[in-house]
Amino acid sequence: MPIKTLLLATSLSMPLLAAAQPATLPKLDLLMMPHQHGAEVDAIGVRLTIDNPHLAPGASLLTMPTYAVSIDVPAYAADAIEARDDAGPLTLTVKEGEPDPSMVFRDYLVGRATVGNVVVRYTGKPRAVDAHTRNGPLYDLRAEAGGLLGAGMYFLALPADERRYQITLDWDLSQAAPGTRGVWSLGEGRQTLAGTSGDLFQSGFAIGPVKSLPADGRGPFALYWLSEPPFDMARLAADTQAMYRAMASFFQDQGTTYRIFARRNPYPSSGGSGWTRSFVFGYGSDGANADDQKLLLTHEMVHNWPRLDDNDLSTTAWYTEGTAEYYTAVLLYRNQSITLDKFAELVNKHTEDYMTSPFIHTSNQQAGEQFWSDTRAQRLPYVRGFLYFLRLNAQLREHTQGRRGVDDLVLEVLRRQRAGQQVRAADWRTMVVGELGEPAGRDYDDMVSGKLIEPPASALAPCLARSLRQVRAFDLGFDEMSHTVVRRLRAGSQAALAGLAEGDQIASMDNLQQARKDETGMLSLLVTRDGQQRRISYLPRAQPAPVWRWTVSPASAAARCGF
Repeated sequence: MPIKTLLLATSLSMPLLAAAQPATLPKLDLLMMPHQHGAEVDAIGVRLTIDNPHLAPGASLLTMPTYAVSIDVPAYAADAIEARDDAGPLTLTVKEGEPDPSMVFRDYLVGRATVGNVVVRYTGKPRAVDAHTRNGPLYDLRAEAGGLLGAGMYFLALPADERRYQITLDWDLSQAAPGTRGVWSLGEGRQTLAGTSGDLFQSGFAIGPVKSLPADGRGPFALYWLSEPPFDMARLAADTQAMYRAMASFFQDQGTTYRIFARRNPYPSSGGSGWTRSFVFGYGSDGANADDQKLLLTHEMVHNWPRLDDNDLSTTAWYTEGTAEYYTAVLLYRNQSITLDKFAELVNKHTEDYMTSPFIHTSNQQAGEQFWSDTRAQRLPYVRGFLYFLRLNAQLREHTQGRRGVDDLVLEVLRRQRAGQQVRAADWRTMVVGELGEPAGRDYDDMVSGKLIEPPASALAPCLARSLRQVRAFDLGFDEMSHTVVRRLRAGSQAALAGLAEGDQIASMDNLQQARKDETGMLSLLVTRDGQQRRISYLPRAQPAPVWRWTVSPASAAARCGF
């Protein structure tokens, strides 16, 4: 898949890599060279050798983003990249790509036809972040605890072609401090991969005094970090590895390698992003709850498998994020990693987020246009997909007397993809119609267009029973990804009515976590405006809305739960 298509299609998740290709593939060799400044790695030099690209004058040699899903990327100037081939130096010029809500690219064009192999050199530097940085997907390269950690798309300029390569990535640590480690998503030290430039862009890198479990980083599974975390990393690694094995077994993908990277955010927010055969999770400066970390890591691991092959994020996010939420709850429960009460809590959280969303009746396409500007729109495919799968699973089980469910369809998609087929959203619609008839196609169309998804009251019977209650959803009233400045204040919100103003500098935000959990919990902010500090308190809640609530049935302890 072309690099730009791959990145645009997978901004929220990372697809499973295609099977390795024969050794006759052209070569793409990367040498990573950390630069040491005092006690810190402050930059990463890159030497890239491209096997005979055969480019005509004016053709694109390299590409990299200038904007990646809400993150500005400092793409290199043309003269910051040294390029030469068998005939000598190559002059590069830049061509800016068309703006897109998710990704914008810069291409590097050659001034003459290339001769033989092309070697390019450049140096990548980390993004400067602090407590004022808006949280977003974890793609940027960051300095932390003497090292660097981030995704390739932030600092790698790579071939713009569609070729599959035999990729070799190696490290030159001669200019780095003793004990410096270089880790890629595929492991430490020299590694090879049959893949595309897109696989490298979506890869993770950790450079510097990296710590790991196991300590040597060897084996099919490892977890890496730079800062000492506020939670038990050994326990998290053991739990996550056990869950990964269970997932790999369910998705019929045993024997693959997997890496997890952890990074500390300088602001009170957590999150995760999928990378090639790996993922990264960030924990906030307000601490990290062990249960929340387990849910986040499980969600990100699911992203290794379910996906659709459309090139439009708006078309596929309901599937990638919906399956991630659905199987986080279902597989954790099936593997006895969470209790039935916790399973019910997860179902209720997704149901509440869905039914109280201001975007509940917004189409997938319209919501996709606002993914990176409004966190509430970005959340929609997670909960819409979850409710869709909950409903579909109940329909399938009823129609087949329990013989088939969502598992069968999701695994069938994977089977076809592993056989080399492209499976798109239209193919999914055909599959559900084949199972349940044309009403299932209309249900799918309704989901895409934004009509209400209502799972049957018996969807989780006999374990969970459904009722209706009025709920006031949590509503901060302004951009939740901005932690130290009030941005995108919503008129009519409780925050605005209490006196917050656009641009207020937030010195402190008290009782946030409790206010999220307690519908009566007040939120208190100390803000600075025009040089004056003021204290503003309000109830961060939206207007009441009807929400389905799932409760554990009295007889459920003795019942066999069918999910």
